Amino acid sequence: MGRNGRTVFLTPKQSQHRAVIETVKVLPAAIRTVDLLSRESMCPLGPRPPCLNGKRCHLQAERRIVLCAKEVLQRPMHAQESMSLCVRRGACPYLTARFALNGADLVVGDYSRVFGDLPDILRFQGSSRPQYLVVDEAHNLPSRIREMFSKEHIVPSSDDDDLERVWREMLSQGHRKIFSGELRTHLESLGLPEPEILEERNEFVRDWYRFGEAGMRIAHPDESRISLRFLEPSLVVQNVLHHCSGAIFMSGTLHPPEVFATLLGIEDCLCRTYPSPFDARRRLAIIVPEVGTRFRERCRESTKDMSQRVAQLSRDVPGNVLVFLPSYSYLSAVHRELRNIRLDKVLLAERPGLGKEEKDALTRRLLDGPNVLLLCNIHGSFSEGVDFPAGCISAVMVAGLPIPPPGLERKELMLRTAKRIGEEKARLYLDTYEALSKVLQACGRAIRREEDRAAIVLLDPRYLDQRVVRLLPPDMKFANGDPSVNLRAFFHYGTKGHWLSSREGERIITEH
Repeated sequence: MGRNGRTVFLTPKQSQHRAVIETVKVLPAAIRTVDLLSRESMCPLGPRPPCLNGKRCHLQAERRIVLCAKEVLQRPMHAQESMSLCVRRGACPYLTARFALNGADLVVGDYSRVFGDLPDILRFQGSSRPQYLVVDEAHNLPSRIREMFSKEHIVPSSDDDDLERVWREMLSQGHRKIFSGELRTHLESLGLPEPEILEERNEFVRDWYRFGEAGMRIAHPDESRISLRFLEPSLVVQNVLHHCSGAIFMSGTLHPPEVFATLLGIEDCLCRTYPSPFDARRRLAIIVPEVGTRFRERCRESTKDMSQRVAQLSRDVPGNVLVFLPSYSYLSAVHRELRNIRLDKVLLAERPGLGKEEKDALTRRLLDGPNVLLLCNIHGSFSEGVDFPAGCISAVMVAGLPIPPPGLERKELMLRTAKRIGEEKARLYLDTYEALSKVLQACGRAIRREEDRAAIVLLDPRYLDQRVVRLLPPDMKFANGDPSVNLRAFFHYGTKGHWLSSREGERIITEH
């Protein structure tokens, strides 16, 4: 990073920009920095900027934008700071940030700013300066690219529009993979214009062919929708890298990095794993193989066994415990069972569709507890991207190995990957690797700083499988013996020592 080039630093979420900007602020060198959000996020006139409808607003004053851009580059600012500055100066925050990019040494943005399916993404070609890319939490990138490029169309049950009749006809044949040529066939049978003509006025028709063989079209009749799923994130990544002078993909859970490189088709790259500076003695890792969550084995009895085991182990942990479960339906079932079991903690549960205020309220309950048992969906927002108050989590339990459920899209993705790297590797990389990335992210909720101290409990026999163990970080060492005994010894629970969590995050053993 310097005057001779520009570095673009990407994070999965806008909320993670702050840590990057705060780091830049304490660096001794002056680094011209731009924190770039989407047009909608930076517009002070509301969620739907007038310029997206072809209207001009009073903030689009070119002279004020140029002057503001120079001011933004004078010191590192969070997007909220630069937005406030621009509003005071009467300039558009988004256009100011875009203009400032030309003079920036560092640009901070989320994945969609480079890898998204947007008309205003950052393009690296055509620049006179070298362009460098840094991607944080890179284990998320393949799935995020697939989601950003995928599209959905909800088909109305009754509509006189001829094109909607075509979509309804496709849905009438059941849940299935739709071949791309079916659209042309249906249009011809109804005497409708060819797709090349319709795509000028219909975005879904345009996308139908735009992805080519990189996409998959699926009918979901029960939900009255047709989805276009983009399955080749490597095409997007390779196109971006072609125009970069260098790129770094990093993550605390990118282990082993060779797997990630293979999934994205990145060749001729250096893969490095660095030892964690965290003192392994401050983390207890346990496997409980007697219970599990394999989909085919789930029943009332197995759910009851899991709930009783969670309740038992949580009693051996002083302080707050997070329990991550593979789905909302399974979470609800465990929640119902736990309400009938004696607990020494306040039982709380994440619900689907929680807003930011509700999530913040749950997070505050952990600090105010400090004896809370919080059930979370491992695919939900609490598994990563949420920083819990420092030092407030004593233990994280993960019920099961969250392998993605089978489905048409998953089957197609598996077939495509197997053609490149073989069936055994494809199953290991796609299923096990993605599942363990989720597990490691969830486990990381309890350990955020070097002074943290917490227990990790994995409840499923599959964690004993050597194929799974090989994909875990080498510093993840599991304790032998009775889990309850190990937990109580680790926390000095039931002895003269007492486990406390201070609001500053340091967990201490007292003699009181």
